[in-house]
Amino acid sequence: MGLVNLAPGAEEAALAMMLSEIIESNLRDKPQKLKDFNKLKTRVYINAYDADLELTLVFNKGELTVHNGKVGKPNISIITDSGTLLDLTNLKIKAGIPWFFDENGREVTKKMLSGKLKIHGLVTRLLPIIRLTKVMSVQ
Repeated sequence: MGLVNLAPGAEEAALAMMLSEIIESNLRDKPQKLKDFNKLKTRVYINAYDADLELTLVFNKGELTVHNGKVGKPNISIITDSGTLLDLTNLKIKAGIPWFFDENGREVTKKMLSGKLKIHGLVTRLLPIIRLTKVMSVQ
């Protein structure tokens, strides 16, 4: 087993494949992301409603299993369109936190305020969300 694993059936979902490849590539090419990855112990549900895709990321301190569909009870839920999901992977990280003051960051903020991006657990799970963003960001 590697750091990022696909649960049975997840290889059939393009979104699951894409996110697992992004995270795996980030961990390989940017080893500084391993610190946050190794601290994540949470379940993240992602719903890209425009593409009718759902997946669950199960982080277990140094290991990630990507499931197709909703699995178990998530600690964090991200509900948005697939384009905004890609915007999240392009958030810059400055001083160890997501940067919302460039064009992409402002666009993500605007979508949160308009309801086009919903992140359940944003207040109660802020540190895991910051770590998740750092691990997922290609920046």
